[in-house]
Parts: sequence; C-alpha cells; structure tokens
Amino acid sequence: MYAGLDLLYSFLPSPVSFVPVAVLVVVALALIFIGRKIAKALVFITGGVAVALITAAFLYPYLGGLLTLVAAIVGFVLGGLIAIFILRLGIGIALGILGYNLASGLGANMVIGIVVSIILFVIGVLLSDKILAVTTVLLGSLLLIQSLNILGVPLLITLTLTVLLAALGLYTQLRSSRR
Repeated sequence: MYAGLDLLYSFLPSPVSFVPVAVLVVVALALIFIGRKIAKALVFITGGVAVALITAAFLYPYLGGLLTLVAAIVGFVLGGLIAIFILRLGIGIALGILGYNLASGLGANMVIGIVVSIILFVIGVLLSDKILAVTTVLLGSLLLIQSLNILGVPLLITLTLTVLLAALGLYTQLRSSRR
C-alpha cells in the first residue's frame, strides 16, 4: 500500500528544496501577471536611492541633518522619475542597437542600418510599456518552466500551463496599460 504512495509522490522534491522552488514559482507568476509594474517599481526605487545617497553625501557637510534628509527625499523622488524616463530611453536605445545590428548582419549598408536603428529607437520609446510587459512575461514564463521542471512536472503539462498563463498574463498586463 505504501509503495503506491511512494511511487505517486516520487516526482516531488525533498521538503528542504521545495520552499525555494515554491518561492521561484511565486516570483514567476508575479512576473507574468504584474511584471511591468514590478520592473518600474524596482527602477524607480533604484534610481531614487542612488540620487538620494548622492544628494545626502554631497549636502550633509553644508546643510546638516534635517535639511539633508529633506534634500535626500526630494532627490529620491526626482531620481526615481528620472530613472523611469531613462528606462523608456534605454528600451529605445536597445531596440535601435538591435535594429542596426540586424540590418548590418543582413548586409545592409550603414545608412540603411542607421535609418532602421532610428525607426526602431522611436518605436522602442513609444511602445516601451508594451515591450516591458512582453519581456517580463517571457522572463516569468522561463522561470516557471524551470521551476516546474525542478518539481518534476511532465514537460507537456509544464509547457501547456506556461503558455496559458503567459497568454493570460500578457493580456492582463497589456489591458492594464491602456488605462
């Protein structure tokens, strides 16, 4: 009787490794469904903290404690907003570089490569929210596939579940970006 249960649960990992894999599954689902918001929040926080630290380091000798804290808070907000702007710009630059390299790789001359690069740069800046949504869904899907693979879920079930969740997550993220 117990041999049947052992066979049934033989695909599960040991309890020690189950917790990290469960965390990875939760992170993967978060990336799939709200990854764009997570990425923007992380970029805002990172840029804000960097500018706040720089502001505090430079102004502390001149302003003292309380005024430096106020300046650091203002620096945090400004740094976060600048980081969000730079994120859009960075997506455009990355797409422009990709376009130039693709055009050059396909044998186009430099002028055509630059024109393709500029067009894709503009598209990247204008569609940065949608590109970020697609990217986070893809990253979350890859993480989910790997996590379910570690858990021993059969590949066909893993791929089917991941494709369905990715489609639902992409729909959710793109629908929320229209508001």
